[in-house]
Amino acid sequence: MAAQAAPPKPRVVGAAGLIAIAQRELDAGNFGPAAEYAGSASSKAPILDDYAQFIRAQAEYKLQNYGEVANSAARVFSHDPVSPFVGAAAALAVRAELDNNSAKNGLDLIRKYYERIPQPQADLLLAQCFAGTGDLAQSAEYFQRVYYQYPSAKEATDAANALVDLKQRLGDAYPPPMASAMIQRAQKLFDSKNAAAAKIELAAAIPQLGGADRDLARVRLGVADYLSNNERDAFEYLSALKVDDPEADAERLSYLIRCARKLNHHAEVKLFLNQLEQQHVNSLWRLDALIFTADQSRIDHDTAGYIPLYRACQATFPRERRAAWCDWQVAFESYRADAADSSDLLRRDIQEYPDSEQVNDALYFLGRLYERKNELASARACYNEMIARFPNTYYAVVVRERLKDPGMQASDPSPALVQFLQSVAWPARPEFPSFVPGKLAGIRIERSHLLNVTGLTDLAEGELKFGARNDGEQQNLYAFELAKLAAGRDAPDQAMRYIKIYAPGYIYMPLDQAPPEFWKYAFPIPFRTSIEQRSRDQSLDPFLVAALIRQESEFNVKVISHANAYGLMQLLPTTGKQLAYHFGIKRFNSAQLLTADRNVQLGTFYFHNLLNSYGGQVEYALASYNAGPSRANLWRTWGPFREPCEFIESVPFHETRGYIQVVLRNADVYRRLYAGSKPDLPVYRPKPAPKHKQGKRTKHKSHRRAV
Repeated sequence: MAAQAAPPKPRVVGAAGLIAIAQRELDAGNFGPAAEYAGSASSKAPILDDYAQFIRAQAEYKLQNYGEVANSAARVFSHDPVSPFVGAAAALAVRAELDNNSAKNGLDLIRKYYERIPQPQADLLLAQCFAGTGDLAQSAEYFQRVYYQYPSAKEATDAANALVDLKQRLGDAYPPPMASAMIQRAQKLFDSKNAAAAKIELAAAIPQLGGADRDLARVRLGVADYLSNNERDAFEYLSALKVDDPEADAERLSYLIRCARKLNHHAEVKLFLNQLEQQHVNSLWRLDALIFTADQSRIDHDTAGYIPLYRACQATFPRERRAAWCDWQVAFESYRADAADSSDLLRRDIQEYPDSEQVNDALYFLGRLYERKNELASARACYNEMIARFPNTYYAVVVRERLKDPGMQASDPSPALVQFLQSVAWPARPEFPSFVPGKLAGIRIERSHLLNVTGLTDLAEGELKFGARNDGEQQNLYAFELAKLAAGRDAPDQAMRYIKIYAPGYIYMPLDQAPPEFWKYAFPIPFRTSIEQRSRDQSLDPFLVAALIRQESEFNVKVISHANAYGLMQLLPTTGKQLAYHFGIKRFNSAQLLTADRNVQLGTFYFHNLLNSYGGQVEYALASYNAGPSRANLWRTWGPFREPCEFIESVPFHETRGYIQVVLRNADVYRRLYAGSKPDLPVYRPKPAPKHKQGKRTKHKSHRRAV
């Protein structure tokens, strides 16, 4: 058996370097030295005391010095600012109490820190503590919570084994699981794409259920078949099934519609829709069925089929969030047809659904409608509102070009349209955090820096991630600092993902509210030499290619998708082989697609060919790149389109429609960042750092269910 490789040698820098040494000794299984180094680090680097004490607690636990585990954990709990290790230290301390036969102490501890220990670990420990104190009924309840609420977690197996033992020990006193819990376990399995396991759970639960719960479980047996792509079995089963509960029956009919649609039983789709309307008119399952059927009819380009369904959706469920999508489709179809009510419908869409994803689209097309009527003042009002509210969207990019028109520049916004737009109940504009560190963020950044220079990169990033998730302020700053760390280790793709994850509102942030470096981390261009050279070879805009790569792979050169697409530009191996033949590349193999230059060489040639086939129309080429040429060619025939935006909105696939808009929007950002000698961005205007709130600490919520 080969010897296990030793942990990497730490970079020892100052007093904080002792923490790196302690961590290395812990990883190597040298628990005594780990505890000693951690203790020394605690006194010499007090700013990182919680890191040292958590390492010490882990070492002392391995040495079975349970009293010392409690002492070190207490230091972690009391650290200011709140330590990222409170939950992990609490869980370790509880395990130490259980191992030391002090379940009562463990129970007190977990009650205090329950909210900070991740689930399902918290419930598993709580169940074990109750078992240790002799409260077997409570123990069974919490083991059940683990088993039923977290079926895919490894803790669920421990809970299942414990429940077998408790059922024997408690006999008739064993608390039966709630019906809702059994159904919830099946739903969790559905959510994790394990429909076969969900079906087994439901079949086992049905004999124990009654009433509405039993009806629901019986319906979902058929749903499990549908989700396993057994539409025919699901259709036969659900067609024959009779249930009494109205909501279960509405769900049954909704899935019958899905089955019938996939089986091309179109007459039965209409039959089941009519039954839903007659028997369950206000059920949300009817809303689901209306949208599903209408969206499928859009794919078929059956205007007469989908418009009445969208109208029914909006009329019956006007306050449901999904109704905004239906209302937009009705308004856009009216706009395409130049119908007399198009202006009214677009205005209604804006007024009724100002927080929808499509309101940006409605504003644009309302402006275009006024332009076509030569009402430039009204159009200008719409465009100004769009630039102010949605500055970083695809339609804002288009609008900025339209505003360069001399006639538009000479037009003052229509007072009537301005008044209308001011009357809209727009959602509050987000207040984006300052990039100047406040006191709390400053401490976390300093701690992260000390950890990073000692080589503890994961811990350095973990400190910032914890701050972003828990401090309640300056998330954008934490994302920025995480991006710096990732870029510093030559991982620009990870830097971009950190901004996406920890500052998800960045895309709505005006460009003057963040430093230019932030935007370059959010829109990096690694492999720039290859991208620019290969783009020039194919007469392509390199910033469009960079935007496409950002959307396809996030610049992860080694990624392979579920569809078996490879590398930066996500090429299928069969496509790569065909393209390689053009370049005379001999002995081509799929692994070559996982090298940046080869992938970009072949991908740009492929995209160049697509563009040529569509006469240089980039919107069609992007649709083809994402959804395939046959679909893009079909969608082109749905015109005529007065402008590319109409084509984009007519694309029936949500993913492809969004893909085209995002790539074109990102290409504009890339040009602004990289086309000139310096970024073409408005001047960054820093906000003041937030004031530190004295005495504010993250509070630990008590667990009220534990008696």
